[in-house]
Parts: sequence; structure tokens; C-alpha cells
Amino acid sequence: MNGKTILASGPATQTVEAVAQLIRYHNHGQPAAEMPEFYRLSAEMVLVRSNKGDAYYVTTPRACSCPSATYRPGKTCKHQRKYFPQPKAARTALPVDSIRPDMRGFRPVSLLPGEMAEVA
Repeated sequence: MNGKTILASGPATQTVEAVAQLIRYHNHGQPAAEMPEFYRLSAEMVLVRSNKGDAYYVTTPRACSCPSATYRPGKTCKHQRKYFPQPKAARTALPVDSIRPDMRGFRPVSLLPGEMAEVA
């Protein structure tokens, strides 16, 4: 190894051979019977096998080396959502005074008789 860690400059996709060598190192020289779908290195890092099976993506709660995370920066990919689930924020309902939906100023027709125009 050249002394760099997996996350030296952000997560980088790893080859199957590199992950097999890492698993063998963690198992004290014993190779894995078959390559796993994912391999958890720590609570904050998971190696996830690609669909083609030719590489492993490095996934953390904040970043992933998969193509989806590359094409959609700032958004979580399916690997992050699966292995590091976040609780959904509770949505609060806004109080409604009318049964008519709020159109945010869109009025394609005139007001109904008896309705008063809002003064801005």
C-alpha cells in the first residue's frame, strides 16, 4: 500500500481484488468463501458491491463513490439511504381557513359574489 487511506481525497471505488485482500487481512489470512454484497468496515463506512459485481463502492453517511452520487452531488444515493437511514422529519399541517385550496395569488376567474378582494 502507498500509505493513503480509502478516504484520503473522498470515497473511491475499489476493485474486487482489493476488497478480497482487505477481507483476507481482517480475517487473519482466511479468504472469504464468496464475495459479500456489502462489507462494513466501521460504523461509518461500508463497501457495497456494484450491480455488475466488478467493483465495490465506498459509502459513508456523507458521501458515496457510486455514479449516482457523482451525478447528483448534495443528494443521498440509494446506498447511503439503505446503509445509513435517516429519520424522516415530521411534517406539520398548516391551519386552513377555507375549503378552497391556496393558489398563491393565481386567480384565473373573477371573485365570487360576496368575496372581498385582498388588498396587498
